[in-house]
Amino acid sequence: MPIPAFLHALRAFQSGHLGYADLSMEIERQLALERTPSVALLETLREHQSAQPLPDDTHEAISKQISEWPQDPTVVTGGSRQTSAERAAGVGVGDILQGRFSLVALIGEGGMSRVFKAIDLRRAEAGASDAHVAVKVLTEPFNEYFGSIVALQREAHKLQSLTHPNIVRVIDCDRDGQTVFMTMEYLPGRSLQKILRASDPGGMAPAAAFKLVSAVGEALEYAHEHHIVHGDLKPGNVIVTDQGRVKVIDFGMAKFIARADVATQPQASNDAVPKAITPRYASPELAAGEDPEPADDVYALGCIAYEALCGRHPFGRETDPRIRGANFRLTRPPGMPAHQYMAIVRALAFKRSNRTPGVRQFLDELSGTRRHDAIRHLAWLTAALLAAVVIVIAIYSYRSPLPVNRSASQPGTAAGTLIRDCPTCPLMTILPTGRFEQGSASQASEALRFASPRHAVLIGRSLAMSSNEVTVGEFREFIADSQRETAGCNTYDGRWEYRQNASWQAPGFAQSDMHPVACVSWDDAAAYVAWLTAKAGSVYRLPSSAEWEYAARAGSDAELPWGLTATEACAEANVADHSAAQRFPGWNVFPCTDNYVNTAPVGSFKANAFGLHDLLGNVFEWVEDCWHDDYTAASADGSARTEAGCGERELRGGSWFSAPQYVNAAYRNRFGHGYRSSSIGFRVVREMDR
Repeated sequence: MPIPAFLHALRAFQSGHLGYADLSMEIERQLALERTPSVALLETLREHQSAQPLPDDTHEAISKQISEWPQDPTVVTGGSRQTSAERAAGVGVGDILQGRFSLVALIGEGGMSRVFKAIDLRRAEAGASDAHVAVKVLTEPFNEYFGSIVALQREAHKLQSLTHPNIVRVIDCDRDGQTVFMTMEYLPGRSLQKILRASDPGGMAPAAAFKLVSAVGEALEYAHEHHIVHGDLKPGNVIVTDQGRVKVIDFGMAKFIARADVATQPQASNDAVPKAITPRYASPELAAGEDPEPADDVYALGCIAYEALCGRHPFGRETDPRIRGANFRLTRPPGMPAHQYMAIVRALAFKRSNRTPGVRQFLDELSGTRRHDAIRHLAWLTAALLAAVVIVIAIYSYRSPLPVNRSASQPGTAAGTLIRDCPTCPLMTILPTGRFEQGSASQASEALRFASPRHAVLIGRSLAMSSNEVTVGEFREFIADSQRETAGCNTYDGRWEYRQNASWQAPGFAQSDMHPVACVSWDDAAAYVAWLTAKAGSVYRLPSSAEWEYAARAGSDAELPWGLTATEACAEANVADHSAAQRFPGWNVFPCTDNYVNTAPVGSFKANAFGLHDLLGNVFEWVEDCWHDDYTAASADGSARTEAGCGERELRGGSWFSAPQYVNAAYRNRFGHGYRSSSIGFRVVREMDR
């Protein structure tokens, strides 16, 4: 019943068991999904206010949200169609795209698109805890050039591979009639454009400005490594979330839309600035219509850095960068250090050939790192040459840490390269070969009593490992093909309990296709890799315990990427945190907040040095090995220890449920090969030499 559910949410909010964001979502669900009349909700709110008054400002906010909802939303699927231009321009709050995405608020608008906060009605129907997405609607006519929607979907598929903490995650691309739109993760926050406008006229504090520019730079550098250039970087395409995370949006779209514009307007003047760029942040080459290159993103980042530090754009109100010419000289602002000024001058060079070629070099020059390194280099060079032999001997004597070889073991298989054997296959990262010490040096913790004796392992084979845990969407395709029976799983809601109706589709909490699949047994995971091997034509398998630990340590000897600073764990992994403790009082948790009680979408947290996400936390991961109580007789080549008929298989990495002492690169656990739990998933490896 719609109204009782709303009333229940009001009471839960007033008693402190429900947050305002959850109450707001229930209101949107009532209006968009249940189609409850606004007047009925307002009457229920009035009656509740008479009996149990809410604070005036809260009551006013709830009333405003309900009363401002469109009374007769247009359902855009089916019926008569508008022209392309009318349809794109007319899409607005209250519309429902593809019968699925209900647009509830306009949160951004540019020359080529409008961005809406939306409810994914399918997720809302499934009871998802957060069914919000961002929907970017292209407002320009989108003609069928070269099978344009197919091309745009290919572009969206490329963008899905950009799993980086500073890049907004792209979910999908689709169309409704002549309306073309893209769905992305929804992030409450403000654009950098709004932040700069609200900042002090003299600019942001230098430390805050550099932190922000560095975060944007990290996103650009990651994209460039994956051969994707932004092409339209500007403050409006940078979001700072309510949690303070910096996120960049719209990678690659400027180049794509510009091509569509050229195809539909072949007679356009050569002097016209392409509509898919923002002239104030576009390099002269982009303004001239050339394809974007990494140096053009450096140019835009230089503009943003200057604006953040000084409070104004480096070229004032000038819109076309070609007008200023190659002889323009940027004025050095009072108080700006010489190295920062020169870094920005080089980034803003008129010609690409004179411009800083890469983001990392620009960030190093802006921070003064390259300057300091150059000064130290002369003093260090002689001592380094004399000490080189001693260092090599020390490394091989103490073996801590052991070396990682990041060069390619085969042509075209350089460490760090991303590969994908088919459009729906997991994204894989090629690992470097190398040596490491498996096991824990400490035996003081009961959690690590199975992680001994410590021993040297050589990972000498060429491998690729899935960049993320296998997702719900990837597993769904396997189930559709194999029709494997997967019902029955142990789930947690205050206590662990086996439920016959629980499964990877219903693990006890809401998940999207981008979440890690859970409620899978070792047998399920083994069946998946066998299916994937047949589908992709390459050899896939579960990682061995040693391969998993090698990947988790990522060239370091540390068992935890956050070291002894437990408060930093939530920036690195989805762990049991304060969010979980609020939901389940009494939990032993990390002293931080990662905003997830159960699983998080893959790639939500920082990648490790090998480019892999979520090896610690999120879900436990099955490995190939049979369970052994210690590493006695473990192989030195990292191969799995297996024997016929072993009843228990090994698990690694900890999960959203695990107490802090169990989230550790050295920690090992085990369950029967048929056991399913909502805290257990897996990832895969691909052999590169077969």
